[in-house]
Amino acid sequence: MRNPKLLVLDRSDELADQIRGVVDDVRPRPQVTSCTRVGSVGELLLDDGPFDVLVAGSSLATKTGLTRLQRLREDHPAMAMVLAFDHRPDGRLRDIVRIGAVDLLQLPIDDTALLDSVARALDLSGTRSSVPAPAYVGVGSTGPLGHVFTIASATGGCGKTFYSTNLAYFLTQHTDKRACIVDLDLQFGEVSTALRLRPRYTISDALQRADDTEDSELAAHIDDYIVTHETGIHVLAAPKDPSEADRISPPDVTRVIEAVRSRYDYVIVDTPTALTEVVLAAFDVSDELYVMATLDLPSVRNMAVFLNTLEKLKIPADNVRLILNKEESDVGISVAQVTKMFSQGFSSVLPYAKDVSKSINVGMPVLGFAPRAEVSRRMAEGMKMLLPEDQRHLVQVGGGGAPSSGWFSRLRHRHSPQLSNP
Repeated sequence: MRNPKLLVLDRSDELADQIRGVVDDVRPRPQVTSCTRVGSVGELLLDDGPFDVLVAGSSLATKTGLTRLQRLREDHPAMAMVLAFDHRPDGRLRDIVRIGAVDLLQLPIDDTALLDSVARALDLSGTRSSVPAPAYVGVGSTGPLGHVFTIASATGGCGKTFYSTNLAYFLTQHTDKRACIVDLDLQFGEVSTALRLRPRYTISDALQRADDTEDSELAAHIDDYIVTHETGIHVLAAPKDPSEADRISPPDVTRVIEAVRSRYDYVIVDTPTALTEVVLAAFDVSDELYVMATLDLPSVRNMAVFLNTLEKLKIPADNVRLILNKEESDVGISVAQVTKMFSQGFSSVLPYAKDVSKSINVGMPVLGFAPRAEVSRRMAEGMKMLLPEDQRHLVQVGGGGAPSSGWFSRLRHRHSPQLSNP
């Protein structure tokens, strides 16, 4: 007889640690696995499942969390579920009932009550074992899910879209894989503008189709809503009408990102300047989070507040990278002063550069428009760390200078001086 398997899903390890303590004397002793990255639970279920019991902690007590649990219930009907929350869930009673939990616990809870609940759930999981649990590989996925990078900042004008488009360009040019940008600035997304694209469809159109189909169908047809840049970058554009943003919920964001990552090797999520539920939903499914600031006191201060908030939300610091953009001299604050404020340091410090504005005006990432410019050199130096170690030396990051004559010449003839509205 195999040992029972428990999965504890929460952004903190505290609940998992308490469960490990109370089941220590249970025989056969349950194996307790903790998942603190809520967005990666599907991959964990695929790699380490099946589990007999899932215990969901307080970070799942949001509308997004309840929706995620309901889908896990549908995908894994043989797995008993226990909810352990320290506050009343945000959803309606019927949303909680739909999850099909065998118990709802109020935290903090004493060890005896917790052990009774876990033991009861294990017993019930035995009665469900005859129901086959489908393997979870992500919506519509036929292989490993794509790596998700989310670009965020606490202050506007930090260059999130600039960095998103260049990261997508870098990954497209230096790997044999596909990269797609999801423009999650749902009211005023600028990815299409920055690349001078004219998308026929947007994230809203994809979700309208998804309302009438299964998640696997959304994944299978997500390419129909994506526009491709001449460099090979793929883009799922933001809504054309800002009012459409109100109709896109956090669960919608999760569905879209999971659909895109099932079809693309890299997903870059460009976010608005706000910590909304929609943005947090993107954080939940992200593998790495880039937080940006500029070299001015308000932006630096807001970055510190932002990082403190992420810590309170139990988002692992190991997955967070810092980018300092628009470095200038003689502005009253130095890079050295700012670096002292952040012990983890900056992955890249990028200078203020007119080449960036020029590249945006012709719809080309600066890495392609001016590869020898200082801003491109520094950015490529930081981004090459994403590549396998034996491939990093292939990235040429030397020397400043004028824009590449090849790209610049082609762009001058391809684009007229008058900017068209994308």
